[in-house]
Amino acid sequence: MLAHSFASASVALVGTLSILALVMIYPRVWWETLSTALILGLILMFLPLIETLPDFAPAQNQSMVVAWILFGTVFGSIFLWLGLNWLPDTVREIPYGLAQWTSRICYDMPADKAFQILKTTSDSDDGYYKVGPAGVDGVFSVSMTTNTVNPQTYEPEIEELHYKCRIEQEGEYSQIISVFFLVEDEANVDVERLSVQANGSAAICETRTERSRRSFYEDLGFWLQDYGGDHLYGRLARTDGQGAAALNTLPYVNPLVGLARFFERFNDNPPNPSDGST
Repeated sequence: MLAHSFASASVALVGTLSILALVMIYPRVWWETLSTALILGLILMFLPLIETLPDFAPAQNQSMVVAWILFGTVFGSIFLWLGLNWLPDTVREIPYGLAQWTSRICYDMPADKAFQILKTTSDSDDGYYKVGPAGVDGVFSVSMTTNTVNPQTYEPEIEELHYKCRIEQEGEYSQIISVFFLVEDEANVDVERLSVQANGSAAICETRTERSRRSFYEDLGFWLQDYGGDHLYGRLARTDGQGAAALNTLPYVNPLVGLARFFERFNDNPPNPSDGST
């Protein structure tokens, strides 16, 4: 019983430290962190059963059985983790999710200044959003920069996303816009509502997005990362001259990219068969 408790505590400690390290080294990933927590949870759940397996082997073979169990558990967990990390390609196609995304933050800035920063304005450029002039129908083009990764070199890079907007309604501290964008050549229209309220010397900023395209995968990432609040904070902090600690301002790196870059070295410089023993 004592040995079992010690083993469970050791696995739990290693698992907790692994998840903390993953969050600190790769703060922008969330699926990889979720899959790591899931696998470690499964190991803890089945650990009592795993510990009893050597008892079914002959005494002279128990050491070998323990070694094979450790080998199978470690490498099975690694392959399961890799498999789970490729699962999003399937999960993001699940057409179920929230009809509306809501984000809300409180930022130490006057409400009027915060609204001027967050609202969409045609023919403007804040270094992050480049907005073109409005046409006859009120529609204007928008391009924004986002941190992503180059699929060929696996290096972090900055990509420009393009879509169109139209201001439907605007008040003193509120704005409603329509956002037109394409996903796999399919037209989508989202409606975004921005409102800013004064709270003493601070501003309470809220966005509500009515979504035309639903995805359980995107909803899960939005909730875990607080993507909307992170985005609002990043815009306000950048314009306010502060070093923004927003996730969307960080380079996009994740464990799979690190593994891909590691194995890419062997593609460029394959090991020499004559090196070492044969």
